[in-house]
Amino acid sequence: MGVFAVVNIDIAGSRKLKDRKVLQEDLRAYIQKLNLELKDILLTPMRITLGDEWQVVLKEPNKSYYIINRFQSHLRKKNISIYAGIGMGDISTNVYDNTTSMDGECFIKAREALNVSKNKNRYYNRELNSKKNNIYFNAEEISFENEFMKKASMFSEVAFTTSCEKEYDLSINKVINTIIENNEVLKDKITDKQLEIIELYEEFGSYNNIIKQRAEISKADISQKLNVSNYFVINNNNFIIENLIASYCRMRKGS
Repeated sequence: MGVFAVVNIDIAGSRKLKDRKVLQEDLRAYIQKLNLELKDILLTPMRITLGDEWQVVLKEPNKSYYIINRFQSHLRKKNISIYAGIGMGDISTNVYDNTTSMDGECFIKAREALNVSKNKNRYYNRELNSKKNNIYFNAEEISFENEFMKKASMFSEVAFTTSCEKEYDLSINKVINTIIENNEVLKDKITDKQLEIIELYEEFGSYNNIIKQRAEISKADISQKLNVSNYFVINNNNFIIENLIASYCRMRKGS
């Protein structure tokens, strides 16, 4: 059937939250909104699968991290963070509206990825390196070196090496996870005031349009907060992650 993505998302520290019922109702409403807005990239409608966990099945896997960003942005306003696992692969069953009736590699990988992101020992196991990162990409490993060697056998003796000159098989999976982790570290440093300017910039599209709506904000202040927050770096990383996942899918289909 091709390569699909499943994103499993869970609320961090949900048992300690007050007004969980209110949060769940808000989450259901937001999921319904995204189901309408993003129906072209979803294979099936998003739904809550457990009390504080929900699942997204995508026919456009490259949008996996974008989906996570949307939920992060929505829940940050409520001071809530999430764990997320991205799983890539095939689907071994028919496609149903209820994702719990489906199975396959992408579902298994997504469950494994969510478990990695929630594992207290993940830093010792080296799947993740920063406590600021709660997102993990999980899929069959594809080596950059092997892909390059298919097209350039003359370089068959080339190997990636670390600073210790030990052979290192660099996979596209490792690159995706590294850029995601770097991005999550940058996003964690964004202040509420910087976030306010980011949201205005994304809503109105330019410094001048923001000033027309909010005369008390100067162009210098907008520029300063966007740059200090690393907004443009984060956006560029989002673009790279999306394209790397698209490349991964093409490699899988061509293998």
